[in-house]
Amino acid sequence: MAFGCHSAAYTPRLLTASLSNPMKYLPAIITVFLLASISSSAASDRPNILLILTDNQSYFELSSHRHEILQTPHIDHLASESVDFRNFHAPPFCSPSRAELLTGRYALRSGIHTTVGGVSILKSDEATLANYLGGAGYRTAIFGKWHLGYSHPYHPNERGFQEAFIHGGGGIGQMEDYYGNTHIDATWDHNGEMVPSKGYSSDVLFDRASDFIKASKDDPFFCFISTPATHTPYQAEPVAMARIKARGVEARDADLKLFSMIENIDDNVGRMMKRLDDWNLRDNTLVIFATDQGVTDRGAPNPRFDGKREIHNVGYDEKHAVFCMMRFPPLTKAHNSQALAGMVDVAPTILDLCELPQPTAMDGRSLRPLLTGAKEWSDDRKLIIQCPRNRYREYGKNAAVKTQRWRLVGGNELYDIKEDWGQLNNVAADHPDVVESLNNHYDQFWHTLPPANDLLSRHLLGAPEATETRLVCMDWYLGASPWHQFHLARSKENGVWAIDVDQDGRYQFELRWYPQEQPTPIGAEAASIRVGSVYDQKAMNVSDDKVVFELNLQEGQFDLETAFQLPPEAEQTGSFGAYFVYVKYLGS
Repeated sequence: MAFGCHSAAYTPRLLTASLSNPMKYLPAIITVFLLASISSSAASDRPNILLILTDNQSYFELSSHRHEILQTPHIDHLASESVDFRNFHAPPFCSPSRAELLTGRYALRSGIHTTVGGVSILKSDEATLANYLGGAGYRTAIFGKWHLGYSHPYHPNERGFQEAFIHGGGGIGQMEDYYGNTHIDATWDHNGEMVPSKGYSSDVLFDRASDFIKASKDDPFFCFISTPATHTPYQAEPVAMARIKARGVEARDADLKLFSMIENIDDNVGRMMKRLDDWNLRDNTLVIFATDQGVTDRGAPNPRFDGKREIHNVGYDEKHAVFCMMRFPPLTKAHNSQALAGMVDVAPTILDLCELPQPTAMDGRSLRPLLTGAKEWSDDRKLIIQCPRNRYREYGKNAAVKTQRWRLVGGNELYDIKEDWGQLNNVAADHPDVVESLNNHYDQFWHTLPPANDLLSRHLLGAPEATETRLVCMDWYLGASPWHQFHLARSKENGVWAIDVDQDGRYQFELRWYPQEQPTPIGAEAASIRVGSVYDQKAMNVSDDKVVFELNLQEGQFDLETAFQLPPEAEQTGSFGAYFVYVKYLGS
């Protein structure tokens, strides 16, 4: 069974999915049809988009940003030709940042609070950059990390990407990823089919992206390269590691591996920029190079907070500040910009430069004025960053409201960034009017959010266009939150999936502890399953690696719960849930 259950011969699934229940996808469908009305001749004159996003790389981990060890000459050269944003901010975790990047909307609007637990999934009615650009005649592709939902209807092939070459989860080796993957010779999901690769992850992704660009160079393209580097696990890239050691660099083993991952990305950026030149694509390609979240000033020559705050205290700039540089030769005037900007601005900027309409629902704004040389905004721009980092949103939790001068954290801490870059001196008592104004801005945002229950993304079962799907425990919306493959051996936990049964009929549920590609005895004597009020159980042998149920279900929204009952003599007693469930619609 293919993980995403998509045909290798891809067709636009978003539009196909609308046939079974059009109201579920109405906003995105309207967007796609409106953009499709734009003439293809106009599309051929629009710029190409190359978006490169690294994972968990610090703002300071570039030699042009004063890192004392790393050598990143190719990225530094790109920065010298770009608008290099030095006051650019993103949510402090992967999924929220990527949601804002692709939608231009604050992540809480689509119910994304963190990276697991059923609240890292981009709601199916949210239109993405790939929807907008694909609807306007662009060829669209993603290579690498997605981390915004994997089961139907959340796979990138169903979110506007005509070509998807991705790994599962938020990093190589996470629970949703192909079992046993590392950065070297990984197995990838290519449009729903699992394919092996040879080489280091970043090399594989840039090479795949190059093939896509070369094949698309006569048409406008949107190419999104999203590397799993530099997220853990840190794994040395051999060529870069040898070069670093030859320079005599001495550091912890983990740091050396990290440095090699970054310098390997730099090598690939250099090769990609040369290919754009060789293919005469430089002048008509907007290149954006950024990272997805702040990493607590890792590698900073002068850390702003000097370790005085815990790493999980994520309302401050050291967890929000990221590098971002944009180069579009016909427009950009290379300089370092100190104007306040953020990840939520990327989508409206791209739409503006592509001369496509910006939906009024976007929270971001086009950076075009800053790209053309403006040193600051014409107004006192306000930017909200909030990631609750749990399943439930909470007013003010981990929230920051930023302006060019001020940072309001948690509603009651105020910092003057011009005088206090490290956010160490709370001046709220001295400026109550500023505190009130910024709290009012946040309050207005908070009260525009839909009810939390309306934002829960459910896994759709039995849809005609996806009769098979795989559910993974990292998407349990109640219960535990196992997120990495090492949790399989470490603990036996349980949780609940939120599902939406698309049509009445008979469904097969294959319950497993380990995924299909790694059959492993479960060690249970019985298993059970509950879908709403429908319940079944059966005996097992401890050597079984799976158990299969068939249930008659009615259309509707339900909770899905499973349990493996461990025998009394087992090392751990009690029960735990199936970490993987493979669902197939058998018919009416």
